[in-house]
Order: sequence, then structure tokens, then C-alpha cells
Amino acid sequence: MRFRKHDKISLWALLSLLLCAMQSCVVQRIDHTPYAQTDYYRHTLQALEEQPAVTSKEDSLQVGWAKVNITPPIGTPLAGYGKRKGLRYSTVHDSVWVRTFAFDNGQAEVIFVALDMLITPMKVAAALEKEYAALGLSPGHVYLSATHTHSSFGGWGQRLVGRLMAGRYSKQLVQQTTAQIVQSIQLARQNKQPSRLGYGIAYAPQLVRNRLTGSLVGRDTTIRFFKIEQSSGKTALLVTFAAHPTILPSMDPVLSRDYPGELVDQLEKSVDFGAFAAGAVGSQAVVAPHGESYESTAAVGEALAAAILEQAPAVEMKSTARLGFARHPLLLPKPQWRLNTNYRFAPFLFHWLFGKYPTYMSSMQLGEAILLGVPADYSGELLPALERQGQPVIVTGFNGGYIGYITPDQHYYLRKYETRAMNFYGPQSGSYLTEILSRIMRQYKLSQPK
Repeated sequence: MRFRKHDKISLWALLSLLLCAMQSCVVQRIDHTPYAQTDYYRHTLQALEEQPAVTSKEDSLQVGWAKVNITPPIGTPLAGYGKRKGLRYSTVHDSVWVRTFAFDNGQAEVIFVALDMLITPMKVAAALEKEYAALGLSPGHVYLSATHTHSSFGGWGQRLVGRLMAGRYSKQLVQQTTAQIVQSIQLARQNKQPSRLGYGIAYAPQLVRNRLTGSLVGRDTTIRFFKIEQSSGKTALLVTFAAHPTILPSMDPVLSRDYPGELVDQLEKSVDFGAFAAGAVGSQAVVAPHGESYESTAAVGEALAAAILEQAPAVEMKSTARLGFARHPLLLPKPQWRLNTNYRFAPFLFHWLFGKYPTYMSSMQLGEAILLGVPADYSGELLPALERQGQPVIVTGFNGGYIGYITPDQHYYLRKYETRAMNFYGPQSGSYLTEILSRIMRQYKLSQPK
């Protein structure tokens, strides 16, 4: 078939129009609408009012703990770095575990779960929700967290990006991990004894740097920990810290807990049980004194353990405690995964690559301290706004969802990995999530006796 000249011009015009239309579908301008003017903000506030945190009066406390080995077979993919492209590990340097606490004051029971994994995978969190009823629990009773080691196992991501970050999906592995978490909850509950609880802090400024700005003030250098003593004399420590567990070489086919594993192992030379959950790790990098090596993971773990154990004897312990819990729906804007300074990919493309999962905030009260669980790498630079609420506060990430890196709004235009490639929900994510977290804290504060 031959085309006349004007037919060729018309065809080219049509093709150009189609290409422009396709581009408008795939690429859109970034939305700068103030979040306080949006429906997702109003609906999130409404949900907070309708589903406030459940709190109990102070009463005699019982605590139990347990751990279960969740190490899958050699040949399972690693999770944590896209450039691995599903690399499978051939060596286990140190096994990975789920470590669980059950806190009960006779009026309320709350469960804290810490996984030696990159995140609490969305598929695992969804599978767990089918198990809670048989345990007499609701999703709000169970606070999920992860150590965020980048050298633990994958196999839990289904969409393209999930497979890139965590290797080929395995339904069997998801089911196995879910069953092991349930087992740890059952064991922790069985091991409950009358206990005393205390909250303490220590500092490790030499082990944290701000990898986003290099600022010395933009760091969270605080180690936050709970100390528990059972009536039998056994003791435990639950620890959070904000430095990213990314010491080990990304392309080594080795399974490891990174520095959190070394920290727990060191603690358990002095106490009966230790557990670690990643804190506000967004923008917070660990300082590895000996480079990408196990000498560095050991040095960091030992330094953190020493700082904690030095402060632990001075922690005030109480045999009664107020417990609280909630799971708060978090509505979000349409994804704003950026192409460049002014344009984003269309939401449908983001969801096709990443998937679409429920998002929520978790919260738990242990004594006077409030724990806030977020589905993100939440930046330690944002913590001062929460600390100004006047209560001890601990932020942990990776609670069963994932919405990317949450950093201060003023950093949005920095040409850095965290603010460009991993900011999924736009220029106001930091202020939006921080306001919601502040409101959750105020709910707990208002529930306290006058």
C-alpha cells in the first residue's frame, strides 16, 4: 500500500497525537496541593477519631518472651539491594530469628514482634491477619517490626520491584514464616511471669551519620530500650536504634543479621534475652569502623551493647504498667514517584511495578513510653517534633506495609536516592506523617489519668 503526501502528513499527525496522549497518561505533573486541604487527610483524621487507641489502667504486669529460628534453606534469595537481582545465598553466617514479647497487665495484652528481616513483608502481614482470631487477638494487639538488615532472606515480593529487591516469590516461604511468627507468639504467651518494666536511653553519636545531608544535627543518636525483669530472675532487653544495618557487602551471597545480630548476641552474654527493632532509619547511616566487614558488624554491635549495659542498672523498674494499643488507617495521596523535578509517573504505573497494599500506623503503650510503627523508612530528622509532645517516644519502621522514605519536606528537591527514587508520595510526606503521629501521641496523653 502506498500513501499520498497529504496522507503521510495526516498519519504522522495522528501518531504524534497518540504519542502525546500516551505520555499524558504515563507522565503527570507533581501535585503540590497542601495536604491539609485534601480528602485523604480529612479521612485519616476521621478514622483516628472513630478508632482511638485502647488504653488500660496501670496494673500488675506479666511479660513473656520467645524466639523461633526462621532461617530458610540455602539457595533462598537475599533481600535488600536491587542490584542483586534475586541473588541466592550459599552461606549462613548467622541464623535469623523472630523474637517476640507478650505484655499483659490483666486488662490488656499487647504483642511485640521483631523479625530479622529487611521489612515485615506485606504478604506475611496479610497472612498473619488470618491467624489472629484463633489466638484471641486482633491486628491492633500485634505490633510488627523488623531489624532492617539488608542481608536477610527474600522470596516474599510479588510485583516486579518486589522481585527485584527480594528475589523470586515463594508462597511456601511466606506460609512458613507466618507459622513461625505465630509459634513465637504462642511461646511468649506461655512464658509470661510477673515482671517489672523500665525504659532507658543511651547514646552512640560515633555510630551514626546523616547520609542525606551530612549534617551533624540531623541525626538520631539515641539508643532507646526497655528493660524487663521476670519474678524468676530472668532479664530481657528490647532495643531500638536508627542507624541503617547496611554494613555488609551487597553482593556477598551470605545470610546475616548485620550489626543488630551482633548487638543481640552481645546483650545475651549479660541478660537472658535480647531483641532489636530498627528505629527511624531514614537518612541515618551506620558508621562502619572497619569498612564492609564482619569486623565492623562486631565493633558496632559491641559498642551499642556496652552503651546499653552501662545505663541499664540505673533504669527505674515498675511492677505495674499502663498498656495500650491501636492500628490506625493511613490514607495517602496518589503515588508521586518522580521522573524529574516537576513530573511523576502515573499512579497506575507505580502500582503495576510496586503493587497496592493497605497502609496503617501501629501504636503501643508500654508504661510511660509510646511506640509508633510506620510503614516506611522514617527519618530520624523528624523525631524532635514528636519528642516535643512530652512523652518518651520510639518510632520503628516496616510494620507490614511500605510507602518508601519519609524525610523532611525541605529535602524534597535534593538529588539523592532517598528523596528522588524512594520518595513515593510527594513533597509533603514528612510533615503529613509526622502530624498524624503527633495526633496519635496526643490520644494516648489524653487517656492518662489527671
